[in-house]
This record gives sequence, C-alpha cells and structure tokens, in this order.
Amino acid sequence: MNPTLVSASGPDRPAAVILRSASTVRNSFLTVIAMCCIGVVTAQVVHPEDQSDAETLARQYKDEQVFCRSAYHFFTFGKGTNTLNDKVVVVQEETELEFIALKKYASTTYAEFYNKFVRLKQFRKNIKTGSKWMPSDRSGIDRSVTDENIFFDDSRVQYFPIRFAEKGNVAKVIVKKEYTDAKYLTRLFFHMAYPVREQVFEFKVPDWLSIDFKAMNFEGYKIEKKQSQKGGYINYVFIMKDLPASKSEFKQIGRAYTDPHIIIQVKSFENKGEVLQGFDKTSDVYNWNNRLYKMANNEPDKIKATLSKITTGITNDQDKIKAIYYWVQDKIRYIAYEDGYSGYIPASAQDVLANKYGDCKGMANLLTEFLKMAGYDAHFTWIGTRALPYPQATPALCVNNHAITTLYYKGKEYFLDATEKYVPFGENAYRIQGKEAMIANGDKFDIKKVPLTTGDEHKVFTKGDFTLNNEQLKGKMQVVLTGNERKDFHQEYHELPITSREKFLNSYLEFSNDNVEASDVKTSDLNNREIPINISGNIDLSNYVQTISGNKYINLDFFPKTLERYMPDEKRKSGYDFDYVLSFEDEFSLTVPTGNKFADVPEKLEMKFDGYEFKGEYTITGNKIVLKKYLVIKNSMINKNDFANWKKFLESIKSFSSYFFSITSK
Repeated sequence: MNPTLVSASGPDRPAAVILRSASTVRNSFLTVIAMCCIGVVTAQVVHPEDQSDAETLARQYKDEQVFCRSAYHFFTFGKGTNTLNDKVVVVQEETELEFIALKKYASTTYAEFYNKFVRLKQFRKNIKTGSKWMPSDRSGIDRSVTDENIFFDDSRVQYFPIRFAEKGNVAKVIVKKEYTDAKYLTRLFFHMAYPVREQVFEFKVPDWLSIDFKAMNFEGYKIEKKQSQKGGYINYVFIMKDLPASKSEFKQIGRAYTDPHIIIQVKSFENKGEVLQGFDKTSDVYNWNNRLYKMANNEPDKIKATLSKITTGITNDQDKIKAIYYWVQDKIRYIAYEDGYSGYIPASAQDVLANKYGDCKGMANLLTEFLKMAGYDAHFTWIGTRALPYPQATPALCVNNHAITTLYYKGKEYFLDATEKYVPFGENAYRIQGKEAMIANGDKFDIKKVPLTTGDEHKVFTKGDFTLNNEQLKGKMQVVLTGNERKDFHQEYHELPITSREKFLNSYLEFSNDNVEASDVKTSDLNNREIPINISGNIDLSNYVQTISGNKYINLDFFPKTLERYMPDEKRKSGYDFDYVLSFEDEFSLTVPTGNKFADVPEKLEMKFDGYEFKGEYTITGNKIVLKKYLVIKNSMINKNDFANWKKFLESIKSFSSYFFSITSK
C-alpha cells in the first residue's frame, strides 16, 4: 500500500451477529441490484392526494427519487425450540412500507435478508391505482448473499425492484418474518436508504417475557417512546419522524457510532413454571459463546505432529511462540464461513489444519490449541472490532464480531490475531485496539482491553537529498515504514505476482506521481515482518523544474493525493474514519550550484488541533535548503462537528506543499 490514510484490513463477521439486515450490507447490495430494476408499474392511476403529496415532497427532497411515507414493524413473541433442542423465545415480525414516486420513472429496490435464524414467511408487493390497492403478480427475486470473501454463507436475500411510471405512483411492500431464536434479533436502525416520513417499531411483549430495549445514539434526535399495558401484554412503541435518507459515503464513521438504533435484549422468560435465562448479564453471553466453542471438539493428538515440526530446534520460549503464531498466519488461509450455528461454532483445530483454511474462529482455535499444547497459557477470545462501539457489559451478540487468541506470558497479555498476516508478535492491528476482549477461562472469563497505540508508532518516514545541475534535478530517496504501515505493505506486496513487485516498490519512492522517476531501488529484508521496511533508490525530479526568464521554480514537497479524498464538501453527511492512527515525517534537502540563491520560500506552518497536527518549515544554509515536515493523525475519527477545523487543516497543508520557490543567480 502506498503511504496513505487507508487500511487494507477488514473485520471478520460471523453471519448472525448483525443479522444481514445491517445497513452496510443492505446498502452495498442494493447498489448492485438497483441496476436490475424490472417490474415497471404500468396503468396506474395517480390519486389527486398522492399527486399533491408527491409535489410537496419533491420540492423538499430534490435529490431523491422515492420517499417512504410509512415504515411500520410489529414484533410479537412466542416460545419454541432451537436446533440445539433449547427452549427459546421466537419472534414474529410483520412489516409494511409504503413508497411514493417523487419523479417520473423513479425507481428503488427493497430487500429482505434471511438465513437459518430468520425465516422469510411472506414477501409481497401491492401497487395503488386510484384509491385501490392491487397485488403485484411478481414475486421477490431470491439470491444468495455470499461474496468473494465468504467460503460458505447461508444468508440469502429477496428483493423487489420497484419502478414507477409517474410522479405520485404508490407501492406497498408487506413482509412477514420469523426469528427462530430471539437472541439473533440484535439491532434495529431507524434510518433507511431513502427518506422516511415515519418509522415505527412496536413490540407486543407477553408477561412471561423479561426484555430490555437499549436506546443507542438517541441523543439529539426526536424519538417518541410509548408504553401501554393490556391483557397480559405490554406494548412498547418507538416512533421517529421525518428521517433523511442514509447514504453510504467514503470512509464514513460506522452507523453504530452515529445513528439511533435499538439493541433488543431478551433477559429471561418463563416456560411451564421454569424461568429460563436469556442475556441479562455479560456472563450469560459468555456461557453461550463458550458452549459453542466447546462444540468444536478439538482432538489435540491430530495436530501434535505438525506442532513438533514447527518448533523443532527452537529452545527459546519467545521464539517458539513466534514460530507458532507466524506459522498459522502464513500457512492457514482466512476464509469466512457463515452457516447457522456453524457460523458461531469454531471449526475444530484438526479440521483447520487439514484444510489449511479457516475463519477467524477456526484460526484462533488452532492457534490457541497449538500454544496450549506447547505449554503456554493461551485462551480463545471473543472481541468486537472498532466497527462496533459496544462494551462487553452490553449483554448482546452484536458486541463481538471477531475471534482471536489471548496469551498470558511473563505477566503480560498478548492479543494474537491469526487473521492479520504479517503482524509481529507484541503488536496489534488497530482494528482491535482499545476494544474489550472476552477471554475464555473455563467456566469463568476475563475482560481485558487491547492497548491503544499512538500515530508515532505507525509511521511513514521519508528522506530525500537532491542536487540541481542546470535543468537536472536528481537525488536519493528513502522511505521507512513501521507499525500498521509496515503490516499493510507486507500484506499487499506478498500478494502481488513477482512481475508486479518492482513497479509497486518504485511507487513508494515516486508517490504515484508521473513527474517522479525512481531507479536502482533497494529494500530491507522483506521476509522479516518484525523489522521496519526500508526502501531506497535514485530519484529523477527533472520534470519538476520550471524555468521562466532565467529563474528556476521548484516544488520540493508532495501533498499525498489520497488526502484530497478526505476534504469534505457541503454534501458530506457523516464524519471520516481513517481505520487507524499514523504519522508522516518528511525531510527533503536540495543543493544548488554555487552562485545561486533561494527566494520566495514559504513561511513556517504549524497547526495543532485535537486529534491531528502539522509542522512544516524550510531552512536555508548557504546553497542548501532543507524542508522538514511532520503530520500526525492521533484520532482515527474526524467528526462532522470538526469539519471546519479539518478543512482548514487540509487546505493549509495543501497550500504549503504546493508552493514553488524560486532559484535565482546572486
């Protein structure tokens, strides 16, 4: 990866943790299937009231094609048995949504996701002609949701492409679903991919059920909450009105951090006089997770021979731990597996070893077993990546979406993520830093927080020394990568075919700039993940020299092009999430022939904000000019309320970096 603010890594995601109704999956999928819109609504008579409503809404939502006039979700609860023969709470959901076209030939797509935990019992569409509703003769289109990152996935989707012929046309979608185990009904978000006049979630809760609805990010939003009791039931209603459309944006902060939503927590329920435990405390979640973990049925004897080969000849404990950790990173291919309870039960250590692939749970299971067999205090661990803002104290399955190994060694915790290739022992990928880990310890568990690192621990250091002779501007460049920048480099470089690696290395010295040409590139040992990456070579910057009336004008600086993608405009709705913290440190020098001097050198620039800072300064000594620059991102997120400072920050850096100083004769 070029030195940018972008991380290449992505979180593991067991299927039912967020139940494919999560907005990220829905929005990305709709982007694809929106192009498949068929089922044109024809011969619809537009009712005068609908026509008037559409005209009013079209003025208010000028950039939208379709408006959702109402979205009503009604949940009822019953009793059932899951496939593990547990007595569980079953949830029925009935949903009705009404859409109106704000433009002629408007279109949208409505999708419902389902899997082995969520059954789609009814999915139909009605169209309105005049004042009458007519059932559509088309069924929803049904497809698998499996993508290239998932080996097996039981999640499927049905969707209706809805295309309107006239402004004011109206369609209604009716859905009935069943959650076969209430613990997998985890979160409900209010915002949708289109503006909504009124979003309603209603829950009819029987008196035998103890349930909690955790309000997340409600502050700053007008959400009406109602509660009523009648005939052995309590009705809970959440209403939000006039919702803008939720749009996907580049590097946006995850919706779980910003958007209002509800976490549903079934605490306990009565069944034939017996009180059965749900998720009331963190220990309840652990007991469920640990039960599924034990179902992996590891057989240590089947992996003993491989462990012996990995550690043969190694006597130092830390070297032995590294050998095991790096072997799993390098030899086991990460492939997600999401299929009912199999999406939660880790593959056995022997199966992962035999197959040479596994998801995060399978890889963590194999690594844990290897380390335990080698005599170390290793534990299977559940953790949520930084995409999820929830602490372990929240008793719900949406808290964790990843699995790692925790090693207690010489009085310290080491959080080993086998899916993060090329992460050295003792370092952690930023995506789990600052997060609480749930560490298995028999019938008990530990909660430990993964330490945070600073931007200076993930650095791109660049040093260049150049000389100007006539029109030729040449020199040497060196780039040093540490922390996540080093890890990202390894992950990308080692995936490339050998024929593409030279170009990739050159790009680090050329900054992907067509005016810069690198040659004779040399590197440090790229098979050693523990040392900083060092790339050096010769650089030709002659195309940067501009001569006007005998004076030469040179720009010695480089503004990373990718930073421009983080410049917010007036349409930006959400903040930015860089994925991790990092810093850039640059030092460039230019020596010119004796008898020349530097003019029009930019002033020193120094800016410091909460979360990011910059220093840049030119100094002149005789016929040599030196530029030193330091940019650090200390907080991985830039909130929207900080956009004024952030925009000023980027614009000032760009102006400083774009400056052409002049070289004249004395």
